[in-house]
Amino acid sequence: MNSRTTNTEKLLVLLDGRTLAYEDGGITSSSIVVIFLTGLLSVGKVGRLSPALQAKGVHYIAPTLPGYGNTSPPSSGTPYSITIAQDMSALLTHLHPNTSELQLYISGGSFGTVPTQMLYGAPFEVFPQGRYIRGMLLLGAFPPFVQDHETGFDYTRSMNWRDYISVGPPSRFIPFRMLQHLAKFVIQSKLARQESAEAFIRAFLFDKMGEDEKKMYQAWRDKTGYEDGQLAREMAESNRRSVEKTWEGFLSTPEVLNSDWGWGVGLGGLDEEHRAGRRVLIVAGTEDDATNIEWARYLASKYSNSRLKTFSGGHIVAIFHMDEIWADFFAD
Repeated sequence: MNSRTTNTEKLLVLLDGRTLAYEDGGITSSSIVVIFLTGLLSVGKVGRLSPALQAKGVHYIAPTLPGYGNTSPPSSGTPYSITIAQDMSALLTHLHPNTSELQLYISGGSFGTVPTQMLYGAPFEVFPQGRYIRGMLLLGAFPPFVQDHETGFDYTRSMNWRDYISVGPPSRFIPFRMLQHLAKFVIQSKLARQESAEAFIRAFLFDKMGEDEKKMYQAWRDKTGYEDGQLAREMAESNRRSVEKTWEGFLSTPEVLNSDWGWGVGLGGLDEEHRAGRRVLIVAGTEDDATNIEWARYLASKYSNSRLKTFSGGHIVAIFHMDEIWADFFAD
């Protein structure tokens, strides 16, 4: 495998000929490694490193998910779960070939919580570095799309109509990815220019904020030095970069969400090796209409050693509390 760099993004050529894009920061020689997997229509970026992460002395790695940006889609016939496990294993082998002191913390936001959970439960023969996982952080998390008859959980019950149609049951039965291509047609026009992409982000995320969340946003900007509109601009840039080469990552979303996340083992059925010495923190916005709080409560009830932390706000409210979240996650 070879690596090359474009600006702050690095490209790792994998053994199967595919490419994995990522950014990393912090102390790159540290044995304390944090992987953060981002959501839909985005690319991996390090950005501002939280003081809690700096104090911990971590090596922070932000990969771009398969089918987005400069990361190749999965090879034909290879399940997404296998792809993500093999890709992350290759990346860790490249960056940290000596695992004797490795402490691995995996995390994700929104759709990124799906591959994060796949890694968490992956068999060690598929993801050998899973033996060194010490914790998992989920922000605005998706649960497996299942009907849990034992608990009465139904993943569709709290879905809004937009998501029910686009990634829920209809997306599984309407052929040729017709719904996904329709969504692509609509979104593609919005991402054609930076200005329209920013307007799309503001309408989807920022304009929905209540007064309390707007105050949190303002306080976060005061603390970090972000200008008004800078966060939306960065998100829009990431959106546009994510689909410059292919839309495969976006088009495959329903298939990934409805696939087997648990490697044949349901939530709550992980063996002792996948539970011992691990911590799980699940963060949810009480007004999140994309990944609703009922999903977060279900996940918290299923993962051993887990805690649920909530904030008043919508889908991106965790961004405004990341310093607190990271400090809480790493607290002894």
